[in-house]
Amino acid sequence: MANDSGRPELVLFDLGGVLCQFEPDLRAAELATAIGVTEEEIHALVFESGFDQECDLGLHSEAAILERLRAFGFPGNRDDLRRAWAKAFIPDRAVIDLAIALRSEGVEVATFSDNGPVLLAAIESVVTPLAIDEHVFSCILGATKPDPAAFLAALKFLNARPQQTFFVDDNPINVLSARQPGIRGEQVHAAAEVESALRSVGLLREQ
Repeated sequence: MANDSGRPELVLFDLGGVLCQFEPDLRAAELATAIGVTEEEIHALVFESGFDQECDLGLHSEAAILERLRAFGFPGNRDDLRRAWAKAFIPDRAVIDLAIALRSEGVEVATFSDNGPVLLAAIESVVTPLAIDEHVFSCILGATKPDPAAFLAALKFLNARPQQTFFVDDNPINVLSARQPGIRGEQVHAAAEVESALRSVGLLREQ
């Protein structure tokens, strides 16, 4: 059960599915066009093969990922790879505005996302720095949601207390896992649900 300990000091936002719409086919299409293969081949080579999951765990650097894709025929440089990777994430302006409003109230705001070093390097092209104090990616932590170790590592990284942390994610399994160490969490799918969840714990009171 979520721990009710007053107004949170930190809000953790899931990235793909909350702060952004997650459209992985757009990324696959961009990479496929650059390499000259089908989207299905990209999914098989990069994602279904487990390579992307290894990247999420921080097992491959951005340079190693670029080298791997060049071996498949990717002709671009680091910046081209970042642009292609970021295509999968379409910012939800309404949710980002909520994050900006939280920061204006003095609340710390962070992303908590299962993603690798390429997106981390490109993240400010996706989500404006005005909305986020810190980006906490699984590749930094060496663990992915819903592993409880990922939540504990995120709290340690941010020097945060679980009882004063509020987490929003579109995946109910992740929310349940967050609650295990005492983080308050709610499942959300749209900006209106995010706003309602934030207000339920005493945030956005100036809006």
